[in-house]
Amino acid sequence: MKKYFLAGIIILILGGGAWYYRHQHSDAIKIDLPPAQDFENFITDKVATDTSEQIVDKPKVSINLNTNTDTTTKPRAIAATSSPSIADKINLNIPFTSQAPTANWSEPFQDACEEASILMVDYYYQNKKFPDKSEVEKILLDMVKWQTDTWGWHKNLPVAKVAELATGYFGKYRPVIVEDVTIAKIKGFLNQGLPVIVPADGKKLDNPNFRNGGPAYHMLVIKGYAGDKFITNDPGTRLGADFIYTQANLMDSIADWNENEASATGPKRILILYKN
Repeated sequence: MKKYFLAGIIILILGGGAWYYRHQHSDAIKIDLPPAQDFENFITDKVATDTSEQIVDKPKVSINLNTNTDTTTKPRAIAATSSPSIADKINLNIPFTSQAPTANWSEPFQDACEEASILMVDYYYQNKKFPDKSEVEKILLDMVKWQTDTWGWHKNLPVAKVAELATGYFGKYRPVIVEDVTIAKIKGFLNQGLPVIVPADGKKLDNPNFRNGGPAYHMLVIKGYAGDKFITNDPGTRLGADFIYTQANLMDSIADWNENEASATGPKRILILYKN
């Protein structure tokens, strides 16, 4: 009798776990994704121009959080017209990787969302698919090694440090840190084929796949939009490819890492990587 009782308890636990899993993942927002576009679709011979809501040619670049430097280097010409048009919807063909490709969530992968975000953008610009997950894991580890060799540490990275990592590790990108973030600015960059790397307070992000209410600090890539939704590649879970956030929720969550307070309470900033 005791054996049957224990078997019944086990069945209930497994059944409840399966229901919980389905319930959690059914909460994710679903939309019809626009066709994915490669980076090459956006390249033109014309010169990019600014609009009141698009800062592309004359951005402020900040590699050190305490230093803002005007850049005189022009970005590569991308999808430019005298009056850049904004599509109703768009979706960049950015390959996805989790920050823990082989499902090993121990350090340093627990804090590798910044590295994974940069790597996804790099592979998008190269129009490449990711290799085997174990190989992606090695690349992420090598990016971490670059930080420990260069800075002596690896931890949560404010946007300025992410920009420094992108330029120092890959040696082929010019980072642009954009302040005063708006939905219109994000759409403007996406319409030029430029992925948007976003720092965020993970506790505010509406992602049912996160554990423990989400990370205190997180980074992801906005790759498109449709209606009032943003399409992202969120490396924080294995189900992060084409993950949908409402624009309201994602905009509310954007926050740079505040090193002094050790929290995601910094300004709303985004990072754009231009190819040299």
